[in-house]
Amino acid sequence: MSRPRSLILVFAALAVACGAAVSDGLIETARASTDAGLTEIFARGNSLYEGGDYEGAVEQYSSLVARGVVREDLYYNLANSYYKTGDLGHAVLYYERARRLAPRDADVRENLALVRAQLRDKQFVRDENRLAAAAAWLHNHLNAGEMRLAASLCYVALCLLAIVFVLRETRWVSAGYRVLSYASLGRLAGLSKTQDLAAAAAIAGLLFVSTGISAFQKTRGEKARQSAVVLPEEVAVLSGPTDDATLQFKIHEGTLVKVRDHRGAWMRIDLPGGLSGWVSVSSIERV
Repeated sequence: MSRPRSLILVFAALAVACGAAVSDGLIETARASTDAGLTEIFARGNSLYEGGDYEGAVEQYSSLVARGVVREDLYYNLANSYYKTGDLGHAVLYYERARRLAPRDADVRENLALVRAQLRDKQFVRDENRLAAAAAWLHNHLNAGEMRLAASLCYVALCLLAIVFVLRETRWVSAGYRVLSYASLGRLAGLSKTQDLAAAAAIAGLLFVSTGISAFQKTRGEKARQSAVVLPEEVAVLSGPTDDATLQFKIHEGTLVKVRDHRGAWMRIDLPGGLSGWVSVSSIERV
């Protein structure tokens, strides 16, 4: 009785394993088929763009965005297509989205600058201060994921240096320091081992704090999506979230704003120079 029952259990286990393998194979096949379909749509959009059918390219690329595809080359191509159709608002929107994913991409940054130069509200375009840009180089050239990785590496370095500092008088740390310290600026400057390790730990601590703050700001900014772009040619900025509120001023397509509040069909926005007001939700789109 035990042998047939064992055989039944073995066959049942094999059936389950085969079923799982077939299921996994079907999932992978479906996924590959889906990826192939998305790649085909992207290639079709590229072909339409190269052929001068920019509206057709916008349609193809936008269908991928609607399906939840998030890629910097997709956003970049879509922005280029919108720019060719004369839609500066959507062009700025997708250049900004591409820059968020690929902040070091020179083409994205140059094309965004080109479009910004054609906007009506040039007074609201933030000019980058060279000194501030140099100080915030990492913040401006790393995306949120890369910045989190940088902060993690700085934290690991800080922890290792703290451990080495505590154990600096042990034989193995002293031996290692004699070899590795030839690349240390502190030793070249005449610092003792204790001073050199303390300085290195302090630098690692400062880097960890700065990259941690930057990573937090970038991550929070992406989740909150505070930046938004004006899409219509002209938008009225009102004093309150009602249709009968006082008109304060008007802004135009492509202007980048900060979203501060959301009430029903209205959003409160901030602009450079301390300007603030309410616009309809349909008139802007978050980056």
